[in-house]
Amino acid sequence: MPRDAGVPTRIHTSLFQPRQPAFWVFVAFLGYGVVRMANALVALSQISRSGWTLSWLLIALYALPVFVLIYRLDLYEREPISLAVAAFLWGAFAATALALDAAGWDRVVAQAFGQDFALRWGPALTASSTEEILKGAGVVLLYLIVPDEIEDMMDGFVYGALVGLGFAVVEDVLYFMAAFGGTPAGVLQGFYVRVLSSGLYGHVLYTGLIGMGIGYFVSEREHEPFGKRLLVAGGLAAVGIAGHLLWDSPLFNVGSDASVLVAPFVLALKALPLVVFVALAVRLARERERRWLDAALASEIGGDGISPEEYRTLRSPHLRRRAVADMRRRAGRSAAGLLKRLQREQVNLAMVASRVASPDDPGLARQRGLCRSLRDALDAIPGAAPAVGQDAVAVHPGEDRGG
Repeated sequence: MPRDAGVPTRIHTSLFQPRQPAFWVFVAFLGYGVVRMANALVALSQISRSGWTLSWLLIALYALPVFVLIYRLDLYEREPISLAVAAFLWGAFAATALALDAAGWDRVVAQAFGQDFALRWGPALTASSTEEILKGAGVVLLYLIVPDEIEDMMDGFVYGALVGLGFAVVEDVLYFMAAFGGTPAGVLQGFYVRVLSSGLYGHVLYTGLIGMGIGYFVSEREHEPFGKRLLVAGGLAAVGIAGHLLWDSPLFNVGSDASVLVAPFVLALKALPLVVFVALAVRLARERERRWLDAALASEIGGDGISPEEYRTLRSPHLRRRAVADMRRRAGRSAAGLLKRLQREQVNLAMVASRVASPDDPGLARQRGLCRSLRDALDAIPGAAPAVGQDAVAVHPGEDRGG
């Protein structure tokens, strides 16, 4: 969450920033990737049109809900949709195209360690580092385009995970068509092996960790020394690359004679350390967000901007959703939409309060007034007035009721 002083308000920005050189770098590489990968995908569609179509249908069934899940990970603030889509597209086209261009490092491994070693370990050693660097570059470019939108570790994780999801989507289709034969039966086999048996994670978690490190590095520049920030960011990136390397490595590989029921358990065991690490990292990032909200709103609770009941609801995603659903049942969709906007502006109130030096700051006063006006408009809707916070369960700072 933002903590820069002297910024009066929170304004979401879009990807389109033509005055930023990084924007044109992003567009150039993305354009190249779209052309390169579109040609490759169209060529593969000639193997089997039905298999090619099935590939995209199966991937859509996986990718769409995962995209929504990642997008909603930030408890208090959704990222601009243009940036979320841009992150996904970078992974899907720019990173995949550049990774194909960077192929061939296996020969270096063979020269250094021998052909047998290269056959077993070459793909794992080269793909894990090359792909993660290229995917992480997309997160760096997004930060350079809109630095105010990567404000903490959770923001970095979201953008990194979306990049990883985009990469996984196109890579899986390439594998379905090229490695599994491309026929409908081969595509189904590939979907089972690469998606279902792999636990639906992989690239999402690898690049999510790298994005989390980038988020920490850029958001803590005024609070932590450069050395510590570099160590944390490098450590998270190293874990992401190591998880990728372990997954691609020949260790614990499932043989061709393994039961289709046994394979998912073996693969899940292989990925378990990374999954546990990411779960803990995301948990810590969420707790960090809650502590930020508690501190930012400590002096505002009970004022014009937010009541104690509204605060208890606001800090829990579960209670926020329940309050909105209850409002929709009792007062209609317009009232529910107004309540959601009030909740968003109360989060913005916390952002403004955390940035300004004085409780009398004009920007802070305006944000309080906006929240008050939204509440007054909500109270004027028949049946809506009693709903604000009425279902909230008392939650004290530090408790986790929202998940």
